[in-house]
Amino acid sequence: MILCCLLLVCTCALMVGLAYVHISNHKLNSDCWDELIARLDPVPHTHLETVALDHLEPRANQLRLEPEDMWSALGGIEGLKRMKRNADVLVALASYVARWNFEEGVIVAERMRRDGIHLRRAVFHVRIEFLLHRHPVRLPFYLHEAASSYYLMAQRLLALYETNHAGLYPRLSGAV
Repeated sequence: MILCCLLLVCTCALMVGLAYVHISNHKLNSDCWDELIARLDPVPHTHLETVALDHLEPRANQLRLEPEDMWSALGGIEGLKRMKRNADVLVALASYVARWNFEEGVIVAERMRRDGIHLRRAVFHVRIEFLLHRHPVRLPFYLHEAASSYYLMAQRLLALYETNHAGLYPRLSGAV
């Protein structure tokens, strides 16, 4: 009997979570382009790029950035939350391109969704580590993953707009 109740509670929680995701995705996909741009929170691009490229383009001295430097460059937990919130908006902006270039818009949006999964996973791990008051050796890896995933999402989106809608590109590049 307890097992059935536990299973019912887990099923209900899963259904509520799926409904929330569906409603929020529907809201993002129904917004116009200007509303999507307005939803983007500012992210320090130059600092983000430094951390991301440190991970994506290894050099001879691979221990250049200290974890504290990465943490402050990304804006701490607030910066990570901002990147996580922006990830959904960036995917919605990529999906928006599918209105005039379906094939490329869908493919880039799917790549960005996968990058977003990596970003969410890394932010989740960072939050768990801080919730448990641990400062593991893995924290720099999670910070690198979050920064590089977000950086790749932004670069994919900018390249998509540059080739498909040059008129919107300047405003987008200023917002991302």
